[in-house]
Amino acid sequence: MLTDRIDTDRIERRLEDLWEIGRTDGGGVTRLAYTQEEERAIEYVVDELDDDVTVRTDSIGNVFATREPDAEQSFFVGSHLDSVYNGGKLDGTLGVLTALEAIETVEQVDETPPAPPTLAIFRCEESSRFGQHTVGSRGALGLLTVEEFSAVDEQNVPLWQAIQQAGFQPENLSEPTIDLDRVGAFLELHIEQGRVLDETDNDLGLVSSIRAPVRYHVTVEGDEDHSGATPMTMRRDAVTAASEMILSVERIGREAHDDGDVVATVGDVTAHDGAINKVCGSVSFPIDVRSNDVDFRDRVEEDVLADLEDVATRRDVSLETELLDRSDPVELDGRMIESLDGIAESMDASHRVMASGGGHDAMNFQHVGVPTGMVFVPSIDGISHNPKEETTTDAIAAGTELLARAILEGPPSA
Repeated sequence: MLTDRIDTDRIERRLEDLWEIGRTDGGGVTRLAYTQEEERAIEYVVDELDDDVTVRTDSIGNVFATREPDAEQSFFVGSHLDSVYNGGKLDGTLGVLTALEAIETVEQVDETPPAPPTLAIFRCEESSRFGQHTVGSRGALGLLTVEEFSAVDEQNVPLWQAIQQAGFQPENLSEPTIDLDRVGAFLELHIEQGRVLDETDNDLGLVSSIRAPVRYHVTVEGDEDHSGATPMTMRRDAVTAASEMILSVERIGREAHDDGDVVATVGDVTAHDGAINKVCGSVSFPIDVRSNDVDFRDRVEEDVLADLEDVATRRDVSLETELLDRSDPVELDGRMIESLDGIAESMDASHRVMASGGGHDAMNFQHVGVPTGMVFVPSIDGISHNPKEETTTDAIAAGTELLARAILEGPPSA
């Protein structure tokens, strides 16, 4: 039985080893894209592979590993190893390690999969460093633009330069780095990053669709003044103006949530050159609006931007909004969902079909027409992007078995 062959101790040992790469004092992980920590994590996984596995690294650092590189079609499974600042040990990493374990499990059984598996490890899935999400998978699929490639981090290092500094030479951005005709299917396991599975006592979530964001970087400019010498009626305070704007993002998101699927978030605020004895003259913050319904999301976006302008006018501050990203929601392949549902039923695993609130590498494969599936395991208490990120051993085992059985069943077209 596949269940008996899955080695959860090995998965957890590898998780612990990878946790040490970029581990923070508080027990979290900081393993940003195109840093030495991300590179070391990838090297660790590659070192865990058997010697007869062919490993290919593409022009932006993605890794693809398979025993049959010349097969007409392959079943791709994997995820990413980079993290947010002080994130958890499971986000992305669990997807890579369960994919590896599933492949190793399939190789132990007396059954040949219709399409040999390929382990995929994608760079820069998180937007924490450059404000650009799923860079590795988009680059592998020819979906990156020159503008996105020029995004900079907090030290003003452009993405393209960071890739070069990591030892890679990006080629034609519009050309995929993998042969899409060879990709029979893509399947990704991930922690849910929400509370649904944990609160409904399900071990597995079968993802039907993926929300997509529209993101802005907002800059509010007022006047820097002395806090004691400037009367309250004569201030152009960037902090108070930005505070009202941020609250309006929350208010609009809450009101819109009553009418449809949407979330609106400001996850960071920077008061430039702020001090206890100053009226702050410059504040910046990001806005993230997501939905499964692109038209509804765009209407909420319009309401948010209009309200920002209104606050800026009333408070006599200047406002600059820079569009960082606009992605479309994705419906995953119905055949893959049906197949995964049947496998989960045969395993007698508790599961449900559900939408994904976060973006993932999987959505890019579906965008280019590759049959794509995604599997969630619970996030205990819904915690993610946080050192307290956890799931259960039973869910890890069930998720790994589902991946292995899906590989043995093969792509929808196989």
